[in-house]
Amino acid sequence: MLSPLYIALLGLSLHILPVVAQDQTARVWAVFAYTVNGERIPKVYPRHPKSLTPYGAYQLHEAGSAFRDRYVALDGVDSDTSKRIVSLAPELLNTEDVKVASTPDIAVLASAQAFMQGVYPPLNETFNSSFYGGDLELADGSVVQAPLGGYQYPSIETFGFDDPQSVTIAGQALCSAHGSANLQYLSSKEFWATYADSAAFYAHLYSQAISGEFDMKGANFANATSISEFLDYQVVHNESLLHNLGKEDVDRARWYAGQYVYETNGNTSSSDAVKDGRIRAIAGQGLASNVLNAFESSIKGQGAHGKMTLRFGSSQTAVSFASLLQLDNRQNANFTSLPNQGASFVLELFSLESESYPTFPDPSQLYVRFIFRNGTGADFRSYPLFGYSPSRTVLPYSEFQDNMQSMTLGSIADWCQRCNSSAVFCSGVVPAGKSSVSNPDKKDKGGMHPAVAGVVGAAVTVGVLTLFAVVGFFCCLRTKRVRRNSSFGGFKGNSKVASDSDLTFNNPQWGADIKPPAASARGYERHGSWEMANSPPRIAEHRVGASSLTEDIEEEWQLHNGMKPVKAREHV
Repeated sequence: MLSPLYIALLGLSLHILPVVAQDQTARVWAVFAYTVNGERIPKVYPRHPKSLTPYGAYQLHEAGSAFRDRYVALDGVDSDTSKRIVSLAPELLNTEDVKVASTPDIAVLASAQAFMQGVYPPLNETFNSSFYGGDLELADGSVVQAPLGGYQYPSIETFGFDDPQSVTIAGQALCSAHGSANLQYLSSKEFWATYADSAAFYAHLYSQAISGEFDMKGANFANATSISEFLDYQVVHNESLLHNLGKEDVDRARWYAGQYVYETNGNTSSSDAVKDGRIRAIAGQGLASNVLNAFESSIKGQGAHGKMTLRFGSSQTAVSFASLLQLDNRQNANFTSLPNQGASFVLELFSLESESYPTFPDPSQLYVRFIFRNGTGADFRSYPLFGYSPSRTVLPYSEFQDNMQSMTLGSIADWCQRCNSSAVFCSGVVPAGKSSVSNPDKKDKGGMHPAVAGVVGAAVTVGVLTLFAVVGFFCCLRTKRVRRNSSFGGFKGNSKVASDSDLTFNNPQWGADIKPPAASARGYERHGSWEMANSPPRIAEHRVGASSLTEDIEEEWQLHNGMKPVKAREHV
């Protein structure tokens, strides 16, 4: 029989254990967030560039302010020590702690700028008074003030499409295999079934709202994203739109747009004949690599840098990433649709600590949770990853890492080969002679033996070289005959060449092989201009018309013909 003292101690211990567990609070060490751009000028409008609207800037500023309240500020609306990032400066932006990158799209880049104004506003606002260091006395005794009340200038990297890092936030942009998969979807029975089902709805939209911007042939499911973007813009800026359409029509158009984007960027289980079943979600695979790199860098540095990693891009990458994280299930049907403007996909790296000022923990003590904020005014909500039950919103980092590694790209060379891409950086990473198309889901089950292939390749090479040698021989022979039969009179004939600057002719006669000088034209072509429709921009690139040897000779002719001939000085 248990003594009364033992029973009392047992009861006391059971009472104390929950208190100890409750004393452990979450400490966030790093945050990775991918944010969709805000409202932009619709693609259907002729105005260029398709820039961020003032309302879009407002959306992203509000999103940034929400991040500040949760992760940065000491006294924000949603401030909580369990949510604030450990040791992140609350007022003064440190670019070593906050890493920001964007696609080169002008609306996306402007979204990143507006977002950062919300995360780290002008210092006069955060200090609620003139901040120390805002006034600067110069050597002549005059005083200047920091502009815009201490406006902070974030460092935002722009991953142009000539940059290999672009595959981590827009991996679909220059992926030829992704484009081919989309074309196959447009000829699939799934596409045409949806096309037929939605035909009456789009005819209704055409008659009531979009006939001024779309022709009748273009009012269909194939243009679902452009039509939805136009209607979303009109709802905000044109009060008369809802006089003809109901809110449910706008929502339905958005649902169809989400379905189209999901089928072309997130559906990895479609029935059409795509060799690489996961190529449609290539953008999400690049982003998954970005997430792991950011967290591994934070762990390696013991949380000293890279506390907040922010990426900005389009809804295509967001839908692709949600598909790979297996968020697109029956319990979370919204993830198969388009995220709202300014929506953020957030991953938090944290630990459970009982100390007020903890040190960076061992990786075995780290956890990850996924949080989604679906646009302006929305709350931060947790969702389970990888198809787990709603009760498993927190995963050990090791388990999260294992799941993510199965969906990452692997390397830039892998991306180039799978995409069959002509991106400029692929020529330096794909081995010469290696096929640029690979199928990660299937092994090679046939083909020529390597030894036989080597012999055949050598024979073909020898044959080609022999052919070139024969052609070159006859070309040289023909050239000699032409020169021998030319109409030159004497050593240099009766024509003047570029080297004859000391000769002059009263009546020059141009031979058959030498033409009079002509104006040399050099062209300039712009790439990546925001004024050019929707062609993928190329950063810091221009092309100048090739300057051939013939053009250089013609320029010399122009130079010499404009000079006076040299006069002989016949005296001693």
